[in-house]
Amino acid sequence: MPEKTTLKDIAQINKILASKEYETIKEFNAYIEIIKEYIDDTFFKKDAIIEKLVEYCENSGRYLDIKFKKPSGIELNAENIQAYMSNTKKAIEKAIFIEDDTLNHSIFIEIKSIFRYFLEKTYEISSLTDYETLYTVNTIEFHQQNESFKYLYTIFDKFTYIAKHLNDKYCKKIVTNYNGEALKFSQNFLKEISFLTKSALDYQKLSDTIEQITYSNAWHYIRKLRNSIEHDFVDPSYKYNICFSLELLFIIIGRIMLSLNLHMQSEIEIRKTLDSLKQFK
Repeated sequence: MPEKTTLKDIAQINKILASKEYETIKEFNAYIEIIKEYIDDTFFKKDAIIEKLVEYCENSGRYLDIKFKKPSGIELNAENIQAYMSNTKKAIEKAIFIEDDTLNHSIFIEIKSIFRYFLEKTYEISSLTDYETLYTVNTIEFHQQNESFKYLYTIFDKFTYIAKHLNDKYCKKIVTNYNGEALKFSQNFLKEISFLTKSALDYQKLSDTIEQITYSNAWHYIRKLRNSIEHDFVDPSYKYNICFSLELLFIIIGRIMLSLNLHMQSEIEIRKTLDSLKQFK
């Protein structure tokens, strides 16, 4: 591989992973590291793709008020963005589902199931991958995209409340009050899940990854789009398509899952940790 990973490299890695041409788990993990670095560089450190997604939203009358410190100056068309999104989405799919042991923690089984459910729906429902057609509010496709986005977004709440429940039950010895102040993934998840990471160094690396994501314009875009879908008036005179936004959301969640897989204790270790904490009243 060249020093700087390209989209062509990711496409080639997808072929290798799909056909399981790697010989060892170590080699598999090396490919995963390349994928993670590519995602970070393409979607979180750079803004070219996000700039276009904001532009597409504005063309549909959705103004998300995202300011870019310095325009990228990179011209991308819809076909370019589709190539980035589809190849990265495939890489995430291979990285998480090719090997059964990837993020096989029982505490995350529902999250992984939601993630797979959305993935399978993209192969069944054409509107979830059709980035060219614009849909009016009274079409089935408009609602298929919106409901898929909202359901996939619930994963952030799942992560956060699972972590809080475990921390409350095993560390603080209290019953979680779900009627209290609303939790936010970006503010609460890391501190609640910290006791189940492999080490202090692993916790720091996990923190670095999640903070890079949640401080990025990709994160701000997804968060503001979600708020717009949930609360804003939909102008029936406009047409909409959030296919690329769905794929970006999938990529963000997948990147977080890969980091958790690397830095969280194993399923057996988590069970031992929780059992040991039970001994302390």
